[in-house]
Amino acid sequence: MKSLLASALILFSTSQVFAAPITPENLIGKYKVEARAGFQKIYVNFRVVSTSEFELQRTYTDGRVDELCNGKYTINPTLLWTDFETLAAGKTFSGLVSCPSDRSRTQSFNIEFINKTTEDLVRGTNVTVEARGMRLNAYVKKQ
Repeated sequence: MKSLLASALILFSTSQVFAAPITPENLIGKYKVEARAGFQKIYVNFRVVSTSEFELQRTYTDGRVDELCNGKYTINPTLLWTDFETLAAGKTFSGLVSCPSDRSRTQSFNIEFINKTTEDLVRGTNVTVEARGMRLNAYVKKQ
């Protein structure tokens, strides 16, 4: 009985750590991103390398890849309107990326995590990406 109680206590305490709110520290890792823009499906390898830097690379179904681009980001608390027209607290990943072929050309984008946790990223979850005035639904899964 004591070992069962101890096991349950350990399980509950680690599951709360596993489902932590998203922060720059626990966001570090590799992610696969899949989004649809019109009739085109977009695949991206996304890697958060530190608490302020990331890399991304578009991939294609035939195995081709674009150049590896990198940038800086911040995580900001936000209040967002959800699809159900309710106000929700969340986090927004605000990034600015450039590619080696032309460092003067930058692109800003936001990823709205709404109320997502680190556990959601490990299982795979839907987020909203805003770039170039467009809002795309994307599926993100931590590798």
